[in-house]
Amino acid sequence: MEMQERRTDPRAPVEVEVHYRSAQEFLSAYTLNVSGGGVYIMTKEPLPLNQVVHLRFTLPGVARVFNLQGLVVWTNPFPSRSSFPSGMGIRFMNLDPEGKKLIAGFVKATLPAPPAEKKPSTQ
Repeated sequence: MEMQERRTDPRAPVEVEVHYRSAQEFLSAYTLNVSGGGVYIMTKEPLPLNQVVHLRFTLPGVARVFNLQGLVVWTNPFPSRSSFPSGMGIRFMNLDPEGKKLIAGFVKATLPAPPAEKKPSTQ
């Protein structure tokens, strides 16, 4: 059975330190990628699905510290049977419009530009 892709925002690969807190503990790890909708955190001990977490991170070239809540929406436990690193996907829950705009701008600047369309020759 194939898993359907549910992402709606483009994501950019970026490895930055993220501090996160659940109801029980304070932790830190590194991201694998980020989008305006969420972040993937690499960890050998992902939190349970539907766990609410408080996130704190920065992005290169973005003059803002992001402090927001997220929800664990999928996990890839350790040891992973795939080439994808162990960790968890977090969906942002209370990212304000300005924060979403900043992250979207970061993603756009990080991703390679799509190939330009070739115009038909007029010769």
